[in-house]
Amino acid sequence: MDIKSKLLNEMIKNGHEETNGINVWNMANRSFLQITPEISQAFLNLINFEPYKQKVFNVEIKLLKDNISSFLKEIGPESFNLIDIGCGDGSKAREIIKSLNGETKVRYCPISSDKFLINIAAENVRGGNFKNLAEIKQIVSDFDKISDAASLMRINEFQRNVMLLHGSILASYEINEYLFNLSRAMLPGDYIVIGNSIRNGERLVEIEKYKNKVFMKWFVPLMVLLGFNEDEVEYDARFNQIRVEGFFKIKKDKKINHEGREIEFRKGDEILVAILYKYYFEELQTFIRMYFSQAKFFKSSDDEYMMALCKK
Repeated sequence: MDIKSKLLNEMIKNGHEETNGINVWNMANRSFLQITPEISQAFLNLINFEPYKQKVFNVEIKLLKDNISSFLKEIGPESFNLIDIGCGDGSKAREIIKSLNGETKVRYCPISSDKFLINIAAENVRGGNFKNLAEIKQIVSDFDKISDAASLMRINEFQRNVMLLHGSILASYEINEYLFNLSRAMLPGDYIVIGNSIRNGERLVEIEKYKNKVFMKWFVPLMVLLGFNEDEVEYDARFNQIRVEGFFKIKKDKKINHEGREIEFRKGDEILVAILYKYYFEELQTFIRMYFSQAKFFKSSDDEYMMALCKK
């Protein structure tokens, strides 16, 4: 299936809501935000965008470094597959493997919806020359379809999985469904490390940072893949109940052909391309404990990011 069909099928599956004569279509799927090399490169640009770098990327790396000894003591010395969901550039996986000090054997399994970031992450980890790195197994998969990949990784001495779910990927999905499916893909003795932003203070604040051009540049290739020209859409962001929504407003009527039918978009219609649920720390603790037998939680010094080590 080509990418355009995949995007349109997701939109059709989710349907649309009509409010005051405006159709709001939902195409938000975090996997789509790494679905081509161009989009993946725009994501890497976001990592280097100073507010994101300081508030998310650097904070997550620091939380990992500060607590890695505790994590690895809990995980134990047995060999494992390190499954890196939405791998980014592989920096966080590299920190974990580095901290093992060459003792526990690891198969690194970077996951993304396109090979571009997988290759970058693999090269980053390979560049560490870790003597305990047994293999790198690259996996192209959507982030919400991990169960098949997780079961296929269990071979020979590598029967145990440790998953890495970072960059607030969890906040991009309906949390109960996503955690349920993750837990179902795990076996007793498996672990997952979750990194996610947390709301400190009022839930719905600071919307302007989500309107920055760096997000528009990350998301707009999706609209081009659908068949729009960049000047036919306009990016914006808003709060909607407990989540942030990134969306494009259609500036002129447009018909797009798909599998022998026409999908009609009207001027003023909106297409959601990204969502981010905003949870308080206590809310995330409650959700996570529902699906795992053990969970340890760690917060950043500014109380705006958390990391959890969870055992099946």
